[in-house]
Parts: sequence; structure tokens; C-alpha cells
Amino acid sequence: MKHLLFAALASLLLTGPAQSQSSYWRDSTGKPVAETESMKSKNDLAGSLLATTDEDWEKKWNTPPETKPNFNKAGTVPYGKKVFILTFVANPKLDRLGNANVRCDLQISSPMGKVALTQKDMACVVGQIKGSPYNLRLSAPIITFSGDPGDPPGIWVVEVLLRDAVRNVELPLRTTFVLK
Repeated sequence: MKHLLFAALASLLLTGPAQSQSSYWRDSTGKPVAETESMKSKNDLAGSLLATTDEDWEKKWNTPPETKPNFNKAGTVPYGKKVFILTFVANPKLDRLGNANVRCDLQISSPMGKVALTQKDMACVVGQIKGSPYNLRLSAPIITFSGDPGDPPGIWVVEVLLRDAVRNVELPLRTTFVLK
């Protein structure tokens, strides 16, 4: 698992251990990073949503903790190119038995506002967790999207609602990419 911190907003570079303060996200020097609609924290829960076209996202993620993966954010995506929807969670509250219970809802909408995919109450980070709760965790559901020829071109919207059921906190996250 990676230590928490998404640094540069554009590159979403992981950068070192996190601080448990009002602004959870920090850059490589420890300075708070402004939260965005895709990267938020609330009551010590932190979440981030990334749409990437990196086919090797899993290889980039499965590295030693001192290695800082660099994911490329999906911008303009051609038809047929895969977009991987990655949701990251840090510092879920543990119940009295030491279990996390972070659930998530996901929705992908076309440029016309039509819902292309919706998933409710998925298990994102559930059960016993190894290591520090501050470690950045990749949530279990990884969604892969690929635009088909009949899909409308334009801005596609991905929304994830993270819910820490133990802490009773919700984080609405949102990101976009352009299908062309």
C-alpha cells in the first residue's frame, strides 16, 4: 500500500506519509494541497477518484511503499481505448473489532446526461486492514470503461460517493474525461 498524498493535481503523484489534519492532502513538502471535486477529505476520511488510460495501472500500484506511482489522468480518450476508474481511500475509521466499512456508489453519465452505468453500495474497503489506517488504499471495485461507436462524443462524468459507515461520513467525488 502507498503512503497517503496526492501531490501535483494534474499528475496525481503519490508523495509520502499523510497528516491527519483538516486538509488531508499534502504535497511532497508537507504543505496542504487544495482539495478538488476528485480529491477530498472530511472528518479525517480521505478519498480520491481517478480516471486513467494507463493500461499498466496495476503494475504501477503494486510496488514497494517507497515507490511513488505516477498515474496519467484521462483527458481526451479515443473510442475503444480503455479508461480505468480507480478510487482511493485513506484513514477509514475502524469499528471496535478493528474492521473498516467503506461503501461506495458509482455512476457514469454520458454527455447527454444519460446514466450509462450505476452501481450502489459496493464494498470499497471492508474488513480488517493491514498497516496504518493512514495508508492509501485502492478500493476493491475497479471499473473499466470503453467508448463504443454508438456512444456520444463529449464530456463523460464519473461520480463516486464514498461512505464510511463506521465514521458516518460521506465524500462525493467527481471526475471527467472526453470521449472523442
